[in-house]
Amino acid sequence: MFTVTFSESQKQTLEAIVDTFVAPLDANEEFNLIQSILNVPGSSSCFTKEQLSRFAKTSGSSIQVVDKIAKKIPYILSPKQLNELLLFINLLSYRPTSILLTGHWKHFNDLQRQERELVFIKWKKSSFTVFKQVYNAFMGLSLTEAYFSLDTPLYKGLHYAEIEGGYNYFKQQSDYEQTKHERLKMITAKDALNLGTETAFDVIIVGSGAGGGVVAAELAQSGFSVLVIEKGKYFHQDDMMPDNDQNSFLNMFENGGISPNSTGTVNLLSGSTFGGGTTINYLASLEPPDYVRKHWTEESGLPYFDSQQFQDDLDKAGIRIGVSSDNICHNIPNQKLMEGCRRLGYATRTVPQNTSGKPHHCGKCYTGCVSGIKNSTTNTWLKDAAAHGAKFLDCTRVNGILIKKGKAVGVACNIHNSQKIQKIFAKRVVVAGGALHTPSLLKRSGLTNPHIGQNLRLHLSAICVGIYDEQINSSQGSMLTTVCDTFENWEGTHHGFKIECFTQGLGMFSGMMPWHGAAKHKEFMLRYRNAVITFAMMRDKDSKCSVQYDLYGKIDVSFDLSKHDGNNLVAGIVEMAKIHVAAGARQFHVSQHSIDSFEFNANEESSIDNPRFLKWIQYVRNQGAPVPSSGHQMASCCMGNSPKTSAIKSTGETWDVGNLYVADSSLFPTALGINPMLTIEALAISVSRNIAISFKNAEVPAKI
Repeated sequence: MFTVTFSESQKQTLEAIVDTFVAPLDANEEFNLIQSILNVPGSSSCFTKEQLSRFAKTSGSSIQVVDKIAKKIPYILSPKQLNELLLFINLLSYRPTSILLTGHWKHFNDLQRQERELVFIKWKKSSFTVFKQVYNAFMGLSLTEAYFSLDTPLYKGLHYAEIEGGYNYFKQQSDYEQTKHERLKMITAKDALNLGTETAFDVIIVGSGAGGGVVAAELAQSGFSVLVIEKGKYFHQDDMMPDNDQNSFLNMFENGGISPNSTGTVNLLSGSTFGGGTTINYLASLEPPDYVRKHWTEESGLPYFDSQQFQDDLDKAGIRIGVSSDNICHNIPNQKLMEGCRRLGYATRTVPQNTSGKPHHCGKCYTGCVSGIKNSTTNTWLKDAAAHGAKFLDCTRVNGILIKKGKAVGVACNIHNSQKIQKIFAKRVVVAGGALHTPSLLKRSGLTNPHIGQNLRLHLSAICVGIYDEQINSSQGSMLTTVCDTFENWEGTHHGFKIECFTQGLGMFSGMMPWHGAAKHKEFMLRYRNAVITFAMMRDKDSKCSVQYDLYGKIDVSFDLSKHDGNNLVAGIVEMAKIHVAAGARQFHVSQHSIDSFEFNANEESSIDNPRFLKWIQYVRNQGAPVPSSGHQMASCCMGNSPKTSAIKSTGETWDVGNLYVADSSLFPTALGINPMLTIEALAISVSRNIAISFKNAEVPAKI
């Protein structure tokens, strides 16, 4: 990983940029901010005027955000992308080019704050993609690094630790009972040196998430020698950092958290740690609905998806990870979602959790489950694999699959992030790196099937934040326990959307909504404790999407939003806003760049029939789709019955290379439309069964 050092000129320009997004407010803005917050019922017991004043006066540069950005950049940008960002910073520092970018005959850092704000607001609304990209990069880095930081006037001013109940809220519940897991043993750097010379495995599995973890357990229990390789780091429950979102995202997520693709047309979020997405997900354990099973069977030509065997595999996966609706206690955000839907006549249901029916009051499991109650692969399948002799290697990047005479015979990798490439051999190789990394690895290994990396589906999402008068404290209690299914078929092809709640800490919360100026954003952040975050997750239909990678091996996604999917996003925003109104919210923020927030006046009731609200809703419809986000990626190596229409065989084996299998969400024929963990695990059981059959047909498994 490279390091970033800014020149003095670049640092001054960056400080001006940061102090635009996180600005010290002037006296009038400060007065208005304090009055606005103290007028909210209950706020006077949360904030003093002195605390609010310090919060208002705090700037990004005063808390060294530029230094934090320098540390973050290597996680999220390739050297090429960094050079492009530095070029833009340099252009802002040079008067003749600054006027072309800003319209002012001054260096950017010599502009007044209000002038700088107008520049960025103009950029975010620009028809030129490059301006939107730069705006998103600067906004995201400035805000998230400012509000991720502990021990600052921003963090302390929001009483974040108190909102979370000292992040130990769940431990204070009378029915809390920790589940303690033994630490999984990772191969040491010293022992790893012998892997290429002294060991030949039956199976090497690249990836440890919902796909790889299941395959490891199934094959190890069948007597095969298994090595699991994961590029992310292993965190035992005692190592997890629920009190430090910044470190959690840097160490457990791809690119350190939410990151845009290179063209800024979609924002991506995916796990990168031992256990994959199962370590940092929201516990939702849903089975695919019947219409998806039928569509997949028709799309792929494979009867498996609509068969009893598929249901048996789902049942087996559900039993192992303890899928249950018992003892689910809905937190306030989920209660608001249910209440708003009830008042509108919309259907909701409880989302089963992988908790074995145990009470689970933690709203911080996106940083890993310190209670050990969430049955991630590290706490279930991988534990089973370890008990049957499987070996684990974390912090190791697989560069390519070793292929001999048309068959996979091992992998080439950088063990523990070293520069030395080491070869490790096996009779079967299973790629389970997720829908972004699996096609990249297959392509780097020389596979040429044209469907590899194509057909990517993303579960595109739009966000609406409802602000309520009462305290919500969304990180207290179980997260994502309710779903509204009313709109899953609103457009007639079962490519609609579902509405759910989710929880996020200050850093991610600060950057998820469009920025409309420093003063407005600070007021938005001060309402964090009153916020309910909902998202409309769609089953995307026909947006053009594929996986690519650059010369540095960095993943990128080519994405072009379709009219159908864009209409879905807008419809989702409209319905979420109506649900918030019905539940009593007083203010709304949506993820469309050009839409300002809506707030009911003090003398107005929260009503979906309010003329001002209806006018705002029409404005939302007219503005079109926002830049969508995606927390689920799938279908980039779709399975089927012919290499002319698919990338992978029905068995999970690649069409191009023998003994090389895929076992993750890449295999999905199309978008799933629900949280995918359980479906991935069921499909991995099927692939494991086929791998075992391939050994039985060829040879007896070798023992290590």
